[in-house]
Amino acid sequence: MKDTVKMFIILLIIGIAISSCLVKTTKPLPSATPQEDGADLSGQNATLQAIISEQEAMLESLKTLSAPLQPTDVVLPQETEVPLTAEEGTTIDSNGLVFTLPFAVAQGAFVETIPADGPDEVWPEFALPARRTISFSGYAVENHFHTPMIYVYPLDEMINDGKFGGSMAFILRSLLENPGSDLQAEENLPFLPPFNAAQMFHVLEQRLESEHTMAIRYLTLYSQSYVAIDNYNVFYTFQGLSKDGRYYISAILPINSSLLSDTEVTNEELDQLSKYYPAYIHGMREMITTQNGGVLTPTLEALDAMMMSLVALD
Repeated sequence: MKDTVKMFIILLIIGIAISSCLVKTTKPLPSATPQEDGADLSGQNATLQAIISEQEAMLESLKTLSAPLQPTDVVLPQETEVPLTAEEGTTIDSNGLVFTLPFAVAQGAFVETIPADGPDEVWPEFALPARRTISFSGYAVENHFHTPMIYVYPLDEMINDGKFGGSMAFILRSLLENPGSDLQAEENLPFLPPFNAAQMFHVLEQRLESEHTMAIRYLTLYSQSYVAIDNYNVFYTFQGLSKDGRYYISAILPINSSLLSDTEVTNEELDQLSKYYPAYIHGMREMITTQNGGVLTPTLEALDAMMMSLVALD
């Protein structure tokens, strides 16, 4: 019972923290700006309330979360089933991680181990255990808010910590084990690492499966306030679990689309967007979905293939 109360309090604090960081800004992607007129992101709180109402079931499920995942009847895109050839990519083997790096994505990649978050580095409930990261050289997209990065988290440690990371793992596993659920209909999709911002939209959602991993991928954008959907802010993310139940794998990979602008909107344009922002988000999602993202750099095929080739050998 004490654990249930603790989890209730934790997620209530998270809901308050997320809602409190929706602030008015004069730039498309701020990191911390005083609040004036926050975006209408009530869906964030609704999602958190739904999680809170299911805490007892979640806590029981977390006890078996690290059990190996079983294959489902997920239908994979053809491109994720075809391995890259030697002419299309190079094999990276470092620090226990092996994957194929497509030449269309980056020129090189580096694996390193990052220590656990300290008490003074992040908000305590967002703290994550030591993890391995993959960074890149010569990445295909240069001018972007986010730095391309892949994270490999130890699943057992996140669950045992009982913090935000374990909750995200639970939600992700629920989506993976229920292939009939509609990813597009979800108000928010699971995402690590934690951001001090809100998930403004998601699009081109897809379930993926390989011999070693089950995952979802989608394009998204995070912000603390109104922001334009453009090539500086939108990124590709991969959120997956290894089938042996040992790792949570996530990625933040910048991506550009021929459908989106490379130029930041002016303050005046942003003010106009704020007057009909929900309709703007809906229209942009429809356009991107209908045209399958337009011409993407890097391509979804290359990013999906790279992420699904990732294996932890230790």
